[in-house]
Amino acid sequence: MDRKARLLQQIHEAFRDVQLGDGVTLHETVAIDDGLPSQERQSARRLDTAVRWQDVPDDHIARHSAAFSFLDTRGHIFYAPAYMCWLLRTGDNTESNSVSSARLAFDPWGKVEGGKRLKPHDMYSLAQCRAIAQYLLYVYEVLDEEGMSQVKQPLDTYWSQYL
Repeated sequence: MDRKARLLQQIHEAFRDVQLGDGVTLHETVAIDDGLPSQERQSARRLDTAVRWQDVPDDHIARHSAAFSFLDTRGHIFYAPAYMCWLLRTGDNTESNSVSSARLAFDPWGKVEGGKRLKPHDMYSLAQCRAIAQYLLYVYEVLDEEGMSQVKQPLDTYWSQYL
């Protein structure tokens, strides 16, 4: 098994049981960004039918490059492995801006929700943190162009502790 296949397996195992529940969905992020009322937000939510993150369609990921700016913590944890696996499968062989989203989704500062800052280790399990760190290392070493990395700073300042 090659490095990419091992990494995909690690991500699948670490995030296997993650569920969205009442978390924000991809289509719902567009409604939030557009400032739509809650009724339209619920209509947008119904467009996302994946129960498991493994079933999120690639074209939904490709079309929702700004999603991580509007996802709540549950949505972030649910969609993170889908975006990681999508980038590992497609590499840079796409015109989608979601390539950058899949690289930038793991801010060392975490997320602020309900007036409280959640650091990545508050959001993710240890196994998930390790999978994310390995993913960022792979992106840095294999996918990023030399001197043009979007993941080096988060990797160096936070995620390397999980390698």
